[in-house]
Amino acid sequence: LQDFAPTVYLSMAAMIEEIMSVLAIPENSQLLLVNPVPSYLNQLDDELAGQMLEQFLRLSSAADQARVPRYFAVSQDIDKREAWLSIPCEKNKPRVFHFGHDRPVWSNADLIRAMLQEDREQLFICGFWLDDVVAAAALEAQSLGFNTHVIVDLSLSFNPQTRQTSFDRFSQFGIVPIALQNLLYEWMVKTEDDGCRKDLETFWKEQKRLDRTPICDRLNGSD
Repeated sequence: LQDFAPTVYLSMAAMIEEIMSVLAIPENSQLLLVNPVPSYLNQLDDELAGQMLEQFLRLSSAADQARVPRYFAVSQDIDKREAWLSIPCEKNKPRVFHFGHDRPVWSNADLIRAMLQEDREQLFICGFWLDDVVAAAALEAQSLGFNTHVIVDLSLSFNPQTRQTSFDRFSQFGIVPIALQNLLYEWMVKTEDDGCRKDLETFWKEQKRLDRTPICDRLNGSD
């Protein structure tokens, strides 16, 4: 029994560690925003566009508080004068990477190098559109060694009828869909900084209020 007890304890500790690692941990997270520019919002009605903008800004503010780095993959055919739906952090470090409109996001080797150097395996992707660029980026991220998640309410489908097809492919390759509310909650409960936790709680509660509104069905592809 004396030999058995430490073995059980270590096994339980390993199980707990594995369970806890399933949650989004700020120190292990990074974001990739694909084409986060306002011109895509012009293709939505005003109410939906407003909610999308609000959520992008909330994600950015929460990432700043949680010290989660965010990277930007931007198609080269996008007007460089456009504003951003999210502001790049750490201006002294490259955060914006371009790719050809007819090439995948990860065709930019500098982007791959920068994100791997973060040594943060939990990757959260969002942007435009889910049914092509975002889905392809998520699928290829797995082969790069990331534990890949797609933020579903910040990744609208250009064609809502194909949305479930994207999720079916994600399931096949182990990519995890996650709602923004879930992400904010997990960052909140997994941070060790009391001040940061309080700020993240505010963002989480704001998102919960949004998710109770009818517009949330359209943000999650039920339109």
